[in-house]
Amino acid sequence: MLRFLLCFIFILFFSKLSAQSVNDYRTNGSDGNWTTVSIWEVFNGTAWVAATNYPGQVAGTNDVSIEGNSEVTINSTIPNSLNSLTIGPGTLFVSADSSLDTQLITLTTGGEAEWTSNNTDLSLPANATIITDGGNLVEDRPCNATKTITIGGTVYASCNGGGGGVDYDFDDINTGGGTLSVAPTSNGPICVGQTLNLVANPGGSGSTGGTFSWSATGPGGYSFSSTAQNPTESSITTAGTYTYTVTITDGDGNGTTNTNSVDVVVNSGPNPPVSNGNQIICSGLSGTLTTTVSAGETVDWYDAATGGTLLLAGNTSYTTTVAGSYYAEARNTTTGCVSTSRIGVILSNKSCNVITNRRITYRVNSGVIGPSGTLTTDMIVNFFDDGQFGSGNSYQLQVQNNTAVGFNYQIWVQNVPYASIPGLSLVNHTLNTINNGNGTYSYLFTSTSPLGAFQNRSITGSGGAPTPLGIGIACGCVSFYKL
Repeated sequence: MLRFLLCFIFILFFSKLSAQSVNDYRTNGSDGNWTTVSIWEVFNGTAWVAATNYPGQVAGTNDVSIEGNSEVTINSTIPNSLNSLTIGPGTLFVSADSSLDTQLITLTTGGEAEWTSNNTDLSLPANATIITDGGNLVEDRPCNATKTITIGGTVYASCNGGGGGVDYDFDDINTGGGTLSVAPTSNGPICVGQTLNLVANPGGSGSTGGTFSWSATGPGGYSFSSTAQNPTESSITTAGTYTYTVTITDGDGNGTTNTNSVDVVVNSGPNPPVSNGNQIICSGLSGTLTTTVSAGETVDWYDAATGGTLLLAGNTSYTTTVAGSYYAEARNTTTGCVSTSRIGVILSNKSCNVITNRRITYRVNSGVIGPSGTLTTDMIVNFFDDGQFGSGNSYQLQVQNNTAVGFNYQIWVQNVPYASIPGLSLVNHTLNTINNGNGTYSYLFTSTSPLGAFQNRSITGSGGAPTPLGIGIACGCVSFYKL
């Protein structure tokens, strides 16, 4: 775990170094005091140029590196903070009491930090971390308990650890890979309702056998606590940004601590899809179930309200010949979050009794009531009941657009033996009734709005079938015309 932590932190730092940022500093190969401006270069966003101030002299210093075997001496308080300090190959000499405001010092291969005077302390802020990744803190030349690093209230000395208020010595840091630290990570961002996994990633001297304390803040007065090293959380119900803080207390009994935080974004799931309606098809035909979702969302289709088998991913429509209930789940295409529930859409089939007699379908002369569009087969009859199944059945005529393009249309129903339909509901149609003068009538239904791709509409009556009942071929000669 320690090796993983060191690699993790170093990779993060090296990535930053490789992708230079404005106000990064590095030595130019010269030696001198930290406050000697001429030994530094600064990255201006395009190139490395001669610095006009030393790192930390003014606010805004990013990453600093002592490299090229440069030797830099520090003997004072640097007034402003640094993002990080990397030493190697090169040396940092501490010649008098000094202070650096940085949370991370990394000693890489060829990097050293050496105290040149007794009774000399380098002070770092609480929760700062020193990583020895190939470099080291010099323990001798000569060893002395008054050569110290103070991090918060923890004191590290070049030797004689454990005496005179000293908690650890430099050898502990060198062999342990650094000072006590935690670098928390998570599996975030997550979605509301998902389980959050938190990992402390402890490292450095005293981390073995260390104890942990987690806390958190978030929307709506959210709180969290745990003493596990790597806890989980599954009760987040509100979207937002949450901050999880972990403190490690060393396992050596010195009471040394290190605290660090990680932010976790919790995304909300989309609303369930809106069904565009159940579908009824003739047996043997295919039907298309459709839904509507918001921009940036798509639909995944399942065979169950929860769990079940994924039938189709990433499509707001589902086409099948198998009747049954199908369940649509909305998914945000950016976050991957899904709706907390699915919408059920039903595909039903019926044994259809449909008569389409092309022999008596015709275009009529101008000025006579009749079809005015172009005869088409782009529509089909899903269901037609005009009384042939018994007088207790209401009139039903359901038609479907059998193409992927919407259009307006006319339905021409000819030679039926009834002049009216009880309780007729036209639903987006107008009606002209034509008396054929021979005891039969023809009905011309004209759409008032386009019928969408693969959608269907029904014209219904109520209160029983038309009178008298239709018989045989005389009833239900249906043709379609596209307008």
